[in-house]
Amino acid sequence: MKQLALLALVTAFGVGGSLVSGPFVGVLVYYLYAVLRPQFLWEWSLQPFGAHDFAWSFYVAMAAMLSTLLTATGVLRFPGSGPVPGLPKPRLGPTHVLLWMFAVHITLSFLFARNQAHSVPYYTECAKLFVMFTVATFAVLRTSQLRTLLVVVALADVFVAYEMNFHYFVSGYMFLSSQGFGGLDNNGAALMFAMGVPVCYFLWESTRSPVRWVYVLGIALLGHAVLLSFSRGAMLSLILTAPLLFVFSQRKKQIAVFLCVAAAGVVATAGPQVQERFFSISQHDMDESANSRKTTWAIAMKMATESPVFGFGVRNSNLYTKSYGADMEGRSIHSMYLQLAADSGWVGAGLFVALLASGWVSTFRTRMKLRGRTDDEAVRIRAICGATDCSLAVYAIGAAFLSLDTFEFPYIMLLIAAQTWGIAAVDPGPANVVTGTVAAPRHLRWGPLATVVR
Repeated sequence: MKQLALLALVTAFGVGGSLVSGPFVGVLVYYLYAVLRPQFLWEWSLQPFGAHDFAWSFYVAMAAMLSTLLTATGVLRFPGSGPVPGLPKPRLGPTHVLLWMFAVHITLSFLFARNQAHSVPYYTECAKLFVMFTVATFAVLRTSQLRTLLVVVALADVFVAYEMNFHYFVSGYMFLSSQGFGGLDNNGAALMFAMGVPVCYFLWESTRSPVRWVYVLGIALLGHAVLLSFSRGAMLSLILTAPLLFVFSQRKKQIAVFLCVAAAGVVATAGPQVQERFFSISQHDMDESANSRKTTWAIAMKMATESPVFGFGVRNSNLYTKSYGADMEGRSIHSMYLQLAADSGWVGAGLFVALLASGWVSTFRTRMKLRGRTDDEAVRIRAICGATDCSLAVYAIGAAFLSLDTFEFPYIMLLIAAQTWGIAAVDPGPANVVTGTVAAPRHLRWGPLATVVR
């Protein structure tokens, strides 16, 4: 009952806040639901009331869209919302353009699909990603909003990891390997947790209050949830991305200690099953799952070569993998890049790779814009860039082994990277210099959920 009451309250806050305070509130709640997936997480509590199928996020999204439209047309103006007074609106960058190009191409791939009826549910999910990314582009216009969004997404990710750990430690139930999470299998859920680890680290690094230690606890919960998933792809992604934490961290000594402690923690908590699962990567020639992936990857390349522009249609490749030599009907490609190549052609896969690359380009340009600045605001923006860079790197590696075309988390990171550059591009920087350091303007200083409160 309390879960239902909480969802009703948060949904009302998202809808009402969008119409009273501005569209950012609705975007914030929508992305909270996108990570938390409450209908799945609390299905046991919502089902007796028939609320497990209720479209909580839909009403929040509609309110955010309406608020964005009214704001863009000048019908409504919300105090404390919109761009910072005195500065122009954030610029649109290559990430925005590439995402819209990718959305158009996916739509064409859907229209030319060999079996359009099969594509409908997958295309619907893709359309939600593209529409809300567009809404957020015109709603998230301040650095305080960017950080608030990053904090909410990270805490939602940590809460889900806590639930997975709770099931394991209390009842011994391996939730992820048995059920996955919210439509994601164990690999997809593990990648979501892995992407949250660098986000929590950089939030810890850029937060001065004692609240920062909550993020350290979050890292422990996320890391252990990845181990519980038995996902080799997510484990490998975290290991390969670890050096990037050191590269982008603004506290080199602390990150060195953190990585050592994390490595020791993994060794101490990884049981024999986890170790056996991970080290089986080196025995891929004898691994049935790895051999199946090699077969489907070859099939995907053949499909993409046959139909290089629009592919077989959104998620249509699964219908034909068996006839191309897969071991079973409906076999997925198990690689985001090759799945896209088979479904939407080499053009679609190329646009997606370019989209990911544009996120790193955006954060690089933001860092160049901040050169020479040592104020608190610059520290926080660099931390946001580090979080998105490393999180996207985790995804880019993991996506090579998984089919995750309707996975929300990387699109949130791309949004934050794009908006960070768009805001930095028009911000001339603080004008007042105090004792040799650059002080951040009062209207840019961040407080927890300050934007929402305003």
